Amino acid sequence: MFSALALAVASCGKEVGRVPFSEAGSEVASLQLKAGDVAFWTDLDIKHSGEAVLEYRIELWQNGASVATAVCDPLGQMSVKIAWTELNIGSSHSRTGEGKMSCRANLAQGGTTEIRAALVVKLRPATMALNKADLVIKQ
Repeated sequence: MFSALALAVASCGKEVGRVPFSEAGSEVASLQLKAGDVAFWTDLDIKHSGEAVLEYRIELWQNGASVATAVCDPLGQMSVKIAWTELNIGSSHSRTGEGKMSCRANLAQGGTTEIRAALVVKLRPATMALNKADLVIKQ
């Protein structure tokens, strides 16, 4: 059992960087990425009352040009969760932990890559406490 879990986590890639968020807005990070798939995870700590819809809007830039984009849902289905706690009681919800989102990007070439990311609240709940919503980049 443990070896299967270790293999599943190892196949998720290694963290190469993150873009930190504690509120909605835009951030930029510069990372060294390899050619190939780029996986996006969220490291989330949120509590809200009522329905919430959040998304990361991500653009990858190399040599002054946009080379890939992705839109990711940090509250959506996750294929892998690590130290994940989720509580839903009536209209009150909380989520804490790391999860692999269903979005990804593919880079034709490796090198210095600028990650331009925005965390957008598409549907604001009645109350929301967003302690952390880091966008985690893995390869």
